[in-house]
Amino acid sequence: MKRNQLMWRAVLIIVLLVAVGMMIAAVAPSPATHQQASSTSSRGRYLQYAHSAADYAWDHHDDIVARWRASFDPESPFGYRAPGDLIETALIYSYLYEQDHTQVYADRARQILLEYGDFRSQYPDSAAKKRSDYTNGVPALPDFFVVMRYIRAFDTMRRLGKFSPAETAQCEQWISQSVDYMLQTAEWGAMNRAMLRAESLAWAVRALPAHPQEARWETERKALGDDNWGHWEIEDATIYNGIWLYSLLGYADARGQMEDLFHTPQVYYYAQYFLNLMCPAGMVPDFGDASWTQNWQHYLVFFEAAAAKLHDPELKWAATTIADRFVDFSKPTSAGLGVMLLDAYRWGTDEKAGDPPRRLSGEVMDDVQGKKIVFRDGWKPDSTYLLLNYRDEGDGGMNFRDYLRDSIPVEEEKMTHGHADENSIPLLMSGGSVLLHDGGYRDYMPSGPYGAYRQDYFHNRLCVRPEKIFMGQQAGESRYSVHEAVPGQPLLEFLHDAGSYRPVRTRKVDFLSLPEFDYSRTRLIDDNWGYDWDRAIVYVKDPGLFVVFDVFKARAQEYFTLADLWHTRQILSRGDHWFDTVYDAIGAATLPTDRHLLVLFPKPHYRLEGVEAIKRHAQDELTMYQVTAQHFELGETETLVTVLVPHGKDQSPAALASRIHLVDTTPERAGEAVAIESGGRTILVGLKNNLRMDMTRDWRRPRYLYEAGRIAYGDLQTDGDFVFASQNSSELAYTIVNMTRAERKGQVIFQAGQGFFGLAFDGSADAAGVGKVRYWRDTVKINGTAK
Repeated sequence: MKRNQLMWRAVLIIVLLVAVGMMIAAVAPSPATHQQASSTSSRGRYLQYAHSAADYAWDHHDDIVARWRASFDPESPFGYRAPGDLIETALIYSYLYEQDHTQVYADRARQILLEYGDFRSQYPDSAAKKRSDYTNGVPALPDFFVVMRYIRAFDTMRRLGKFSPAETAQCEQWISQSVDYMLQTAEWGAMNRAMLRAESLAWAVRALPAHPQEARWETERKALGDDNWGHWEIEDATIYNGIWLYSLLGYADARGQMEDLFHTPQVYYYAQYFLNLMCPAGMVPDFGDASWTQNWQHYLVFFEAAAAKLHDPELKWAATTIADRFVDFSKPTSAGLGVMLLDAYRWGTDEKAGDPPRRLSGEVMDDVQGKKIVFRDGWKPDSTYLLLNYRDEGDGGMNFRDYLRDSIPVEEEKMTHGHADENSIPLLMSGGSVLLHDGGYRDYMPSGPYGAYRQDYFHNRLCVRPEKIFMGQQAGESRYSVHEAVPGQPLLEFLHDAGSYRPVRTRKVDFLSLPEFDYSRTRLIDDNWGYDWDRAIVYVKDPGLFVVFDVFKARAQEYFTLADLWHTRQILSRGDHWFDTVYDAIGAATLPTDRHLLVLFPKPHYRLEGVEAIKRHAQDELTMYQVTAQHFELGETETLVTVLVPHGKDQSPAALASRIHLVDTTPERAGEAVAIESGGRTILVGLKNNLRMDMTRDWRRPRYLYEAGRIAYGDLQTDGDFVFASQNSSELAYTIVNMTRAERKGQVIFQAGQGFFGLAFDGSADAAGVGKVRYWRDTVKINGTAK
């Protein structure tokens, strides 16, 4: 009986223990359950990817190390680098352990952190002796792009008591040596490499608060961090903008100041800035030192964090768009990506669903810091999108830029990681097809042949040289005493130099967005060579094309060559002064070719046109050009005109080109205009070349006179800066910018009113005067048939 009672008591105890175990399991789910629960949200899929990627890297640990050993290059200019994905695996596991207290996570993170210094045995002493920066030994963590990840993982494991005193001392020694090595090379300023150092120092101070070097690290942390916190970044390059932003987030995380970071006006600005740059490819387009859709991971994390802190559904849309476009959640094999998605999970939110922006064309964001303009008809993958970048090196961060110029061996780039791309078009997309694209990053350090790919001739822009190209002649021409063909000078041969960047200044002249068109005018000023170049872009929304005026104004009496360059991968066909083009690939990315781009030069007189091969973005491309050259008098202008027509692959480019023609202007060369035949109407797009031509007096205000500034574009005459008109058989609808009067066939259709202007400088009596209106829009009835 007693034996039976004991047996039943044992059974009861076992049943109770099982029940308790089940209750504990329900309260503290297993890692698999945690994954399944979290993957139901947008952020949850980030955590699931990170977890799975860490498991994948752990399962392939030996393969990762073996591949690293097989490809290890002791002569690399970057010196020693440890295997990738391992630090990241440790960081992910340290986070998972803190959340779930699953011991296997702690064991795996601990093993990786403790073995990491041993990989230095792969680096031979002979290679180490060649480097002056290794006089204190080869650092275990030499790459300041990832050193903070080791410190983050160590900080968590140490705080949770997962290291013995000896193991803690070993990790601290590796961290200390590596941080001191990082500080041997001084880079400072509001730029990515300084911010990476500041972030690493912030984590070192947090993780090793009692270390003998802590006071020095804190001093360096403050010196570097304060230059970046609450200040404008000096860089203008998609890759490095993303790195800087992500590192700034990590720095704020280390210091527990994430809320404060998004209260700085600069970070709020950058959130809106990069949001408004988003293109139909699902990413911020590449400009400056950058490559096609590269570094999307950094922007994904930044947009998630910004959406959470600013409670902005448009920023959440940007993050979700990037994730959906680039992350293959079915193949979680990259622990490096896993760490970034883990940060997106930690800093992001599912508070609000993503909501795409509704504003269309606009300045991004201003004409001081951003200096970019986007033309767009929507936010969908098949929307039309054109980016103008007129950012110069700028006046900000002078001390930082001077230090970089004095300390790094590079001549081809701006000290902002920018290119000679002022007033260039880095991207044009339509219908999901890439129609114009930027030149890409360098092919090898410090830059490839002719400054690849940074110099002006690698960009879609006007290139100017203060010499005259040898033009030669075609057979039958009469430039020389013979009538045979005389070979001219190849354009790129004429333009090429070492690629050294020359400083210029830029500014916005005007921008307007109206129902029928968007219009921008931006100016490049070259003080050394002595010229101004205005690029005016007009987006004609129906039928959906771009008219580009490149206006050159001499500020010196000199010979100048002007070359309008446009780049492509394939020229499908060509005719009189036009090329039909397509981009089939950018690097390894195969692109849709459903839409083509017609590049038309409607003003051919005294111009040479042609095509030359060029290497851009590490691939074979073609440069289409229109070039002219002459001696310029002081203040003389010349304008090159290009019309860019995105169209379906089944549309005839010849038929499209036949609908666009140049309009005569009077006085000749005072302005330029093109007419576009579309849907039973004629669209006129006209531009004044010299915006100061009507300034004829100084002793009184206003200084301008209509008679001095008027230009006739066919039947329409005005002193305005810009004209957009649409005429059918019965009426003329027009918009004219910055004018006093407009006439059609001698009949006044608009006249600004007289105002009272006193205090003349010559002391004359007060008198009436006519001021200019910002712009005027109207529709007038006409007689006769539209031309």
